[in-house]
Amino acid sequence: MIVKVKQVQVLAEGTFNATVSSVTAKPNEAKPTKFVFGFKVNGYDKELFKDNPVSFAAGSPLRTDTETILGRSLTTDEAAEGIDLNTLAGQKCQIVVFHKAGSGGRPKPAVSVVMPATEA
Repeated sequence: MIVKVKQVQVLAEGTFNATVSSVTAKPNEAKPTKFVFGFKVNGYDKELFKDNPVSFAAGSPLRTDTETILGRSLTTDEAAEGIDLNTLAGQKCQIVVFHKAGSGGRPKPAVSVVMPATEA
């Protein structure tokens, strides 16, 4: 029997153009403690994630990332009424990717910062 090392592509650290691919409430939709944004980078087949605490107060990571992805600040009324985060799926942005230790100490790419999309 022949055994080979599986070559796993790991996205390099750096800044990449990305698309919001998913928004998931954890542990569940009814009582979330955090929201997880999923991002896709062209040429990389795995989804990358960024966790945010559930707070939507001005200056909170969730609100800041939402406004960055939208490309504008939310009005006081919009923030008070709330926003369906699922509407962010498909929106363009940039992400900063770093490596954290995954299982077995292998590098695992994750998102540290969400930035506005670059103009085409």
